[in-house]
Amino acid sequence: MMTLSAELQAGGIQLELLTGPLTGIYDPNGMGAMFFAVLAVAGQIERNYIREKTLEGQVIAASKGNHGGRPKVIDDDMLTFAVALKDKGVPVPEIAKKLTIKTGKNAGKSPSVASLYRALAEAEEAAADDGLPLRPKPVRIRRPEDPLTPEEIDLRERLQAQPNPNAEQR
Repeated sequence: MMTLSAELQAGGIQLELLTGPLTGIYDPNGMGAMFFAVLAVAGQIERNYIREKTLEGQVIAASKGNHGGRPKVIDDDMLTFAVALKDKGVPVPEIAKKLTIKTGKNAGKSPSVASLYRALAEAEEAAADDGLPLRPKPVRIRRPEDPLTPEEIDLRERLQAQPNPNAEQR
């Protein structure tokens, strides 16, 4: 606003307010300069107030679970499936064709290849940040005739040593 005032002053342009309590012509020199300064300060205060209230509203919304923005197209189940296919060597464009968006205006369609690349990159970055693997470890299915591992034997002994919470107390 002060820069604008200086430009108006250099050009010999005056400000004329047509309505309101301050109706009149204001020259950017003298009293007009003070008027421009007051308007600039009032504008800055208003911008700060709006910014403060906006941030406050975003914090309240986030505490309620609403983080704004568009909803994610690729949910956790789709991402897990996509990662598994990618690990098997399936090209990302083919993976995108196999996925189906479940909600929103694009429900029933496949996500874009760019969205899938972005989701895969975010998942890899998140996995690198927390040190956890991107995919869970495969589970070993034990058949009754298979021998128990030392960890399973230890777990069985500890569980059998605990009192039964369902037993009647007398």
